[in-house]
Amino acid sequence: MRRRAATLLFLAFLAGATLAAGAALADGARADETRTEAASTIAVLCAPGDRFGLRIVAEIESLGLRAERLDPAAEPASRASLEASAREVGAIAAIRAVPSERGVEIWIADRVTGKTVLREMADDGGTPDRDAALALRAVELLRASLLEAGLPAPPPGEVPATPEIREKLRVRAPDTPPAPARRPSTALRLSLAPGALLSPGGFGAAVSIDVGLSWLPGEHVGAIAFAAIPVSAHQIERSQGTAELSVLLAGGGARFQLAPRDSPWTASADLGFSAVLLWSTGVASKGFRSSASAAVAASPFAGAGLSFALTPTFRLRADALASALVQGVSVRFVERETATWGKPFILSSAGIELDLFL
Repeated sequence: MRRRAATLLFLAFLAGATLAAGAALADGARADETRTEAASTIAVLCAPGDRFGLRIVAEIESLGLRAERLDPAAEPASRASLEASAREVGAIAAIRAVPSERGVEIWIADRVTGKTVLREMADDGGTPDRDAALALRAVELLRASLLEAGLPAPPPGEVPATPEIREKLRVRAPDTPPAPARRPSTALRLSLAPGALLSPGGFGAAVSIDVGLSWLPGEHVGAIAFAAIPVSAHQIERSQGTAELSVLLAGGGARFQLAPRDSPWTASADLGFSAVLLWSTGVASKGFRSSASAAVAASPFAGAGLSFALTPTFRLRADALASALVQGVSVRFVERETATWGKPFILSSAGIELDLFL
């Protein structure tokens, strides 16, 4: 009987211990659950009926956070008392307002950053709603303290910032300003370039200044006009004397551009007609007679060009034009043909091209 009674007592003790352990674990789980639920809570220490404290509660809740109001009784504000109040309700921070001579002192104990903030805020008598203005400034002070948790190296605190806090109070990157719109190039362009005019037949090359004007109302087709103004003359020298031939070239036609006109690289092909003004002068050696003459001719031409945009309005450009006179020009010394010009002739140039904003 005694052995049976001892066995029953042992089983009863074991059951009681098991129930007690289960209750303790349940209480711990509930405590952890409560602590988790209160993790994003802000403790506000204010007396019942304190209008200013209630405005702080309202501002905190407007951020989407929870506020827990606590009665501070007569205990003076201090870091230790604020941190104890925050721990009491499992809050991440505690805030308290204390009247001062100039207005109000705001005390904030931030358990996330481990900092205590004290700021005196002057009472602006001209503000229609004093409590609302001061409460907003107090909550912004709390928010600024909590934002430090989002720094690459945040201050070490007593508790970590919750995902909710990070989401509610994170600093959003400023919007990237849109890139300035590139000003489209205009349809009218002016080109300036030194050029070389060459015709096989005995004459050397001559230097010219080439001026061009292009108009492209569309992306690929337009019109051009150009002039090649002579700077030096073609020259040939024989024992009978020296002959110089100057050529002024002008013309116009159509331009066909392979790439859109705003492309960095553009290649083009030109077709049209040119007018050629030629005049020659001769300087005869002793015993010979010199003469001068002038002529005008027309001829079709074909050209090709390539340009590269350094800026939207400034480009580098190179062109080559080829043509042939139906009836070329010849130079004679003592009634003997010595040189010819114009069958064919080539004008090449390299310079700049500018947009004209008209």
